[in-house]
Amino acid sequence: MKKYVFIICGFLLFNFTSCNNWLDVELDNRVEDSKLFNSAEGFEEALAGVYSSMSKSVMYGQYLTMQYIDALAQYYTNVNSSYEDWVDYDYEISSSVSIISSMWSNFYSNIAQINCILEWADENASVLSETERNQIRGEALGLRAYLHFDLYRLFAPDVKRAPNTDGIPYNKEFNVSVPPMYTTEETIQLVINDLLEAEQCLQNDPINDVVPYEFRTTTDQGEVIDAAAKNEADKYIARINLYGVKAMLARAYQARGEYNKAIEKAKEVIDCGKFRLLEFNSVDQSEALTDLTFSDEHIFALRNNTLNDNAQALFQDNATSTGATELTRLPFANVSTLYQSNNDDVRYSKWFNLGSFVKFLPDSTNVFPQKMPMIKLSEMYLLIAECCYNTDPTMALEYINTLRDHRIRSNVHWTYLTKDYIYEEMRREYPGEGQMWYVYKRNFLDIPGGLTGTITVTEDMFTFPLPDNEIEYGHR
Repeated sequence: MKKYVFIICGFLLFNFTSCNNWLDVELDNRVEDSKLFNSAEGFEEALAGVYSSMSKSVMYGQYLTMQYIDALAQYYTNVNSSYEDWVDYDYEISSSVSIISSMWSNFYSNIAQINCILEWADENASVLSETERNQIRGEALGLRAYLHFDLYRLFAPDVKRAPNTDGIPYNKEFNVSVPPMYTTEETIQLVINDLLEAEQCLQNDPINDVVPYEFRTTTDQGEVIDAAAKNEADKYIARINLYGVKAMLARAYQARGEYNKAIEKAKEVIDCGKFRLLEFNSVDQSEALTDLTFSDEHIFALRNNTLNDNAQALFQDNATSTGATELTRLPFANVSTLYQSNNDDVRYSKWFNLGSFVKFLPDSTNVFPQKMPMIKLSEMYLLIAECCYNTDPTMALEYINTLRDHRIRSNVHWTYLTKDYIYEEMRREYPGEGQMWYVYKRNFLDIPGGLTGTITVTEDMFTFPLPDNEIEYGHR
């Protein structure tokens, strides 16, 4: 049987030979694998399809970040009627069932493409140098782990509370057979296995030879940050790289409660010197030159040239086809309370404008490309603070104060710390990125910010139901 893979050309090939407007090219083709995987470029194009697909609005460009997942985290209040069932955690209504089913399908569609790449990297290994094969396999394995981990976070109970309960099907092969269902503990171990193998494959990742945030374009007036410089940096960041894999290992170990291992991996990312926390001069610029998403902190991010359109539709008043005005679909709740009305906190002063969320609505995209952060350096600081809170509160305090030094001008250090302080800092850090709901799930926390006040959690709130087709045809 011939196998085919759907390619969406648009991602910069990892040998870094493409032109600077690589993400602006979106050419859809179906290419027979035997031809596609006859060269290194074919493998790179296949990976391009995965990155581009993951960046779409039905995945991390909207659904899995600023839209539905952040609605579950109760960031929004007085939402448009389309989202009332989400803030009420009603996953059984037909519209929610349809969206959840599409999420499931999109995850496994991308995983199937990744497995196709991995299969052909074995079958056609002779067309690749050892370096090329390791890079391709490392990225593919890292992405497979990333997608399965988020499937676990959406569709399975928390592994610490229910290690022997059904998790998700972990698909490791490209074929038509139904992958087996694994327990939550087995699922996390499979994620870690893929990440450890990816880490070995990516030992010679090109990011080792550069510091992405230092890229500048040399002009007659000196060195400047411009679109060319950011495109050059994104050759290393807008894909899963060695340190993205290490950061994912930190996430996975934290999920399982292996906090020492999580801290070790997070420190490797922090100490590598490839990323840096926000410097205030990057936001003390004209609006057109303000780095709203703090791109120097991006360990892995997905470029999406419609991200501001997606944000505009969700967070701004918009004219309808009849000329009427549709009010903001997802207005933020209690922004001033969340940030304690502190204009010295650049997240408050830069991400919000009179209460409207503008983190993904830059004045111009000429310099800073539109990107959804998938893993940021700040998360590693927060992860360490959470993981060592009980065993080394001094270290927890040090890491969270360091992060706040790069968020709040003239920051006055906290002299003591509580778990609630850490969670509140996470809530200030993650709007629009789809991470906060997972924090509440991982710690089984009541959720602040609902229309009726704090929401008392239940297991059902944190676990999406399997799609009907998966139950029927997967015999679950």
